[in-house]
Amino acid sequence: MDDHLEARDHVTSHLSAEAFLLETRNAHLVSLGDLGGYKAQPGTRACFARAKEYLDGFEVDYGVVAGNHDLEGLGEFPSDAENLAAFQDAFGMAAPCWARRVARRTLLVGLSTTRFRDAAHSSHEVHIPRDQLDWLDRVCAAHAADDGWRVLVFTHAPPMGSGLRVVQDVHIKNGCAWLNHSAPDAERRAFAEACRKYPQISAWFSGHFHLSHDFEDSISQVRRGGGGTEATGRSCVFVQCGVIGSDSCRDGRRQTRIVAGTRDALSIYTVSHHQGGQELRLDASVTFQGGAPARRLVSAHGHEDYDHASWFSAYTPQPLDGCYLESRHGLVAAGPHAHDAVCWWHMADGRVLGVHDGMVVEYDAETLAPLGIVCDRKQVKGREVVVVEGGHALLLVPWRVGEEDEAPEVVHPNQDGSYWRRRQRNKAVRQAEAEREALAAQWLQRRRDAEQPSPAAAAESA
Repeated sequence: MDDHLEARDHVTSHLSAEAFLLETRNAHLVSLGDLGGYKAQPGTRACFARAKEYLDGFEVDYGVVAGNHDLEGLGEFPSDAENLAAFQDAFGMAAPCWARRVARRTLLVGLSTTRFRDAAHSSHEVHIPRDQLDWLDRVCAAHAADDGWRVLVFTHAPPMGSGLRVVQDVHIKNGCAWLNHSAPDAERRAFAEACRKYPQISAWFSGHFHLSHDFEDSISQVRRGGGGTEATGRSCVFVQCGVIGSDSCRDGRRQTRIVAGTRDALSIYTVSHHQGGQELRLDASVTFQGGAPARRLVSAHGHEDYDHASWFSAYTPQPLDGCYLESRHGLVAAGPHAHDAVCWWHMADGRVLGVHDGMVVEYDAETLAPLGIVCDRKQVKGREVVVVEGGHALLLVPWRVGEEDEAPEVVHPNQDGSYWRRRQRNKAVRQAEAEREALAAQWLQRRRDAEQPSPAAAAESA
């Protein structure tokens, strides 16, 4: 807890330096979920109680949204519903979603994940159910942009198409990067659709990736077909928030966001706890043009996008990328040695596939956000990725001297039409399987022990 106590001191020090924040009722804290690492028994009543005690120590009003680990109390709660109810009880929440008015025309909105055990695939997917989406629709309809409202949304994971940095070998590979990642296309795209439908959604804050604020794509305003760090329009600004515990950060940087709002702008700051927390660094400003929904995002400092393969961002296709390479086999996306190849294409059914970082990746056809890994590096190594018959089939063709006639591997789509493979199975199911296997091993050992003759019986027989 030392890291967390230090971080709280840093934040309260900065807030108290801006006396107007504490002299009014406008100061509000939001926790984006995952309230404890594995050492803290995440998802248990004990973890919730410790988190509440910690958040109470800020001495400002706060709201909490549930993250995937907050429903991981598998040994204490038999169902997701009971786990979520305990989470809500701990923080006095009547529902997993909430809204707080913090200024005359500024509303904070929080949405929570509701399933872990019941996940069809990865338990770490952050899933927002339909009833919360319907609730968000009603809230936005009641706080119209034409009336001057600004809505800031908080979820544990970001929406697909946000343009934020994501770790391809972790969250994309396991299908748990975006809200409702493994859901049907329309459900997964519903959050981006809400941002388009309601221009009053000015900013969307998320965590989940355990990455710092020092990457160029830790803040993004998405243009049509891609993301950017400086753009003008009605589009929402997406903000990645880091972690404060050293056991939880991926890149060694512990940070907190502080957002200050005025009539004309939002200022987004970073407090870097790993550097002593003294500086309140202005990262970006979101300026509002004459009170209209149109807004401009301007980055205020250079990013520290240090070179580290583990934090490599998943790639988003761009219009000027090269697509196919010609070869004797036809249209080849990547040759056997093209580890650095970057290209993408549309299959005949409209699905978007690409080669990046030595893997075949599927992208959402509407937002071009990465969805998942189709073929990993091991599968692609030594093979050409070949598209044939106008995009009706995808092949992996071996490329070895003297083995040209070896049959290629056909990469088939899934039953739902997608190509990306669901590689991570539900954790509750995997845990139950491990428990049954342990019971079977114990039974087998007892049986073997029973069949072994006792020393006395062995002596008599001798």
